[in-house]
Amino acid sequence: DSGSGSSASSDKVDVVASTNVWGSVAQAIGGDKVNVHSIINSPDQDPHDYEATAKDKLAFSKAKIAIANGGGYDDWATKLIKSTSPQADFIDAVETSGLKKPGQKEFNEHVFYSIDSVRKVAKVVESDLVKTSPDNKSTFETNLKDFESKLTDLKARATKVGKKHPHSTAIATEPVAGYLLEDMKIKNITPDEFVEQSETEAGPSTKVVHETTDLLAQKKASILLVNGQTSDDVTKALQKAASKANVHEVGVWETFPEGVDNYPDFIGKAIDSIDKGLA
Repeated sequence: DSGSGSSASSDKVDVVASTNVWGSVAQAIGGDKVNVHSIINSPDQDPHDYEATAKDKLAFSKAKIAIANGGGYDDWATKLIKSTSPQADFIDAVETSGLKKPGQKEFNEHVFYSIDSVRKVAKVVESDLVKTSPDNKSTFETNLKDFESKLTDLKARATKVGKKHPHSTAIATEPVAGYLLEDMKIKNITPDEFVEQSETEAGPSTKVVHETTDLLAQKKASILLVNGQTSDDVTKALQKAASKANVHEVGVWETFPEGVDNYPDFIGKAIDSIDKGLA
């Protein structure tokens, strides 16, 4: 009877997230008690300049809980949440992380590579779910504990890999995995000017690109981190310099790459790739 089926599914809490990375955190805590709709769920989509569809707007309008990265990362989602789902509990990951300090100019908004920040978001997801669906409180509590223990393991793995390759350095085409590098105690030597100019429309100047490729040519960096989701001439110049100097290239992602569907695997894969790149 399709009627009863639909009422059963409507018992689930509707959650909407800007990307499948944040959606998976809600899924981990909610389990089979949630219905998670992640807007960006393909590595071919760029989370920064996404255009929401009518289907997305519908998902937002039904949501009881809405998660966006925040910090200027996915402004389209923040706007959508405010306009179409004022009824939802809104979780802004950057705000929840506490990493952005008032008046801070240079801020890395990729807080999903910060294991501690994901732990904080997971706790808020859990308390919002309990509020929305109190009958399932014990399920949510158990799921949160499981998820937190996986995060603890990830953090330990990150530390271990970092210790295995002491004094390692990295250059990144974009600051995607910056917080993970910090956890691994891998020094990010990407020039500040390169990072700042990368955020602008014009991109890094020829001079700054040259300074950055020089660091690779002189083998100052142990690895080159490349965003697997975007590529341009600057990225190609860095890749060429790295390859010439025999500096290994490691791909990192902003949403799940093929074959990954949960957060622990997502970060675990990044840790493993960095480990291999440093070996």
